[in-house]
Amino acid sequence: MRAALILTLSSIIALSSCSKSDKYEERWVETSQREEVIVFKHDAQPSLPTTNATGTEGSFFFQSRKLPEYVSRANESGIYFYTIEGDSLLLKTRQQRFYFKMAEDKKSFRIGRFFTDPGGLSSELIFEKQ
Repeated sequence: MRAALILTLSSIIALSSCSKSDKYEERWVETSQREEVIVFKHDAQPSLPTTNATGTEGSFFFQSRKLPEYVSRANESGIYFYTIEGDSLLLKTRQQRFYFKMAEDKKSFRIGRFFTDPGGLSSELIFEKQ
């Protein structure tokens, strides 16, 4: 009986350690200077925002480059909540719209610059999947 109990507990532990994580993370880097990163996190299978999925909601983590010490503004890294409406991404906390278009192959997307320019970035950026 003791052997059966040990075998049962061992099986439960082994099965629970073999299960896949149900968290997905997709990292995207800005292509021109390669210093800004957007990370989409999903609880299940990845479902990236797409321009044809009006009403899609989600969040992403934005990591901006480290700003020089002489810069007085705050770094804009953090979590952003959004809704996709046509070819626009609506940032919920700011209630501002920015252009957004996922590439057909889902390996890159274009987005309007939603953060203060740290130097030399255009108003529309391309992020590619890492």
